[in-house]
Amino acid sequence: MGSDSSSLEQKLAGVRPGFSLPGAFYSDPAIFEIEYDRFLKCHWLLVAHSSEIPDRGDYVVIEAAGASVIIVRGQDGEIYAMHNVCRHRGARICTEANGSARQLICRYHAWSYKLDGSLQSWRHMPKGLEKRDFGLFRCGVAIFDGLIFISLDPDNAPDFNELTGHLRAHWSRYQLAECRVAFSETYVVDANWKLGVENNLECYHCLPSHPEYSSVSGFVKADEKVSAAAISAFEGHRAKLEAMLAGAGIPNARTEVRTVGGQLARAGVLPLMEGIGTASSDGRPVAPLLGEIASYDEGTTTGAFGFNSYLFAANDYALAISYIPRSVDRTDVVAKWLVRGDAREGRDYEPAALRWLWDETTKQDKWLIELNARGVETRGYRPGPYAELESGTAEFVSRYVELMRG
Repeated sequence: MGSDSSSLEQKLAGVRPGFSLPGAFYSDPAIFEIEYDRFLKCHWLLVAHSSEIPDRGDYVVIEAAGASVIIVRGQDGEIYAMHNVCRHRGARICTEANGSARQLICRYHAWSYKLDGSLQSWRHMPKGLEKRDFGLFRCGVAIFDGLIFISLDPDNAPDFNELTGHLRAHWSRYQLAECRVAFSETYVVDANWKLGVENNLECYHCLPSHPEYSSVSGFVKADEKVSAAAISAFEGHRAKLEAMLAGAGIPNARTEVRTVGGQLARAGVLPLMEGIGTASSDGRPVAPLLGEIASYDEGTTTGAFGFNSYLFAANDYALAISYIPRSVDRTDVVAKWLVRGDAREGRDYEPAALRWLWDETTKQDKWLIELNARGVETRGYRPGPYAELESGTAEFVSRYVELMRG
């Protein structure tokens, strides 16, 4: 371990501020394991919404960083998360991605567990062993407005309320806990998770690579300084939105970036292009207004819960996206579209229209991230400088380096 630590320190010493990471950080399995050990296992990860497990016994299974985790609603109505590994000889318990069960039963030797993970029955075991010592290993669970977060190392997880308390005012008007998942999609990206996050945190690539997203997002052309008129139009539109929100007592700017235990959380408000009602193919509504929102105000709210989990809301739908590391060179980008809890498919929304913009954007990002991955793994790659429009990515790399230094 000493030589591994020394090698890591040498690699970290070679990271140049304002530049991308050396290639080993995107391709070395040993570095991926260090990431897991130093922060990935304890940081909170957005994995589901409470509407996906509405009834007692309902469960979903999440695969992340070499772990398989059951998220289940217990008989007491509480939500539990536990490793999907029998305490007998390690067989998987739940073999389906979702389902419903009265108890959790290992198919190998029929050990059974209650929905809270405690061992319920076993057969022919030696005397001196206690059932209470062989329950399923628990993960941490935290809920933010119906969004379910887990930590694989709950004893060392950041205090969730301290981390997210300053965000609640920004999200309250959407009433996300009263929403439901209308559509979910997993985009398998053959690239290191950091390349996905780096792409997500900058819009330097938006104008040339995301024509659909750029057509509805006013800040893109303003940030690119396409013209003085584009800058002026966006600033005027943003000032108008901020004044309207402030007059209604609604947060109208960015929160502080709060960091707890190495994990950060933030939220902020941005307008769409003027005259665009929502983030859709034509700017027209795609679902009923969320929560307390009375009319289309052309505003959106965005936020981050650490490096890997992000949330976006327009007036009529929300989108939760998580970059789930599966291995050093695979990342699952899991997207969940949320609508009002009482909205009905075919009557109030059409899935194709609801998901169109972000589905197109995420498929484009998958192609770009994999293009990036194929380059950084070659001998010709050298870290390059971040542009002014990549300040969020540069900040991420800086925070990442500090965490890796332990």
